Amino acid sequence: MSAAQTPAERLALSRERLRRALSGAAPTSGEEGGGPGTSSAWWDELRALPGAGIVIEAAQQWWAGHPLRINTLMALSAAQAVVQPLARRHPLALVSGAFLIGGLLAWRRPWGWIKPALFAGLLPQLLIASLKAQSQSSPVPAPHE
Repeated sequence: MSAAQTPAERLALSRERLRRALSGAAPTSGEEGGGPGTSSAWWDELRALPGAGIVIEAAQQWWAGHPLRINTLMALSAAQAVVQPLARRHPLALVSGAFLIGGLLAWRRPWGWIKPALFAGLLPQLLIASLKAQSQSSPVPAPHE
């Protein structure tokens, strides 16, 4: 993007990017598809933090083997099939529904129902992944005689 663009040109370019993003098209080669503001760059920066890569990898492995993963993916695709047409036809109703559901969640506070045993399957994965990463990053020194 050149610095000599007029505000109208920037607005037109922004609208075109929005159109492409909403239609699911990939960014063209001339666009900044991998700039610092993109979600993949943010994800890469998060993984680069010390220890975060280990936690993310362990969580991904745990989720890949979780029995509810398939059900969650199917529910997600079914929800998208229902919500997308609803959002196009009645966006205000969708926002109102989200507001009501958010209020209900805040009122009932379901996060207090979560038991620590729910995360018992994730803790061993985190420990194993951290031990593997630590053993790979720092080789064991040979004993001195």
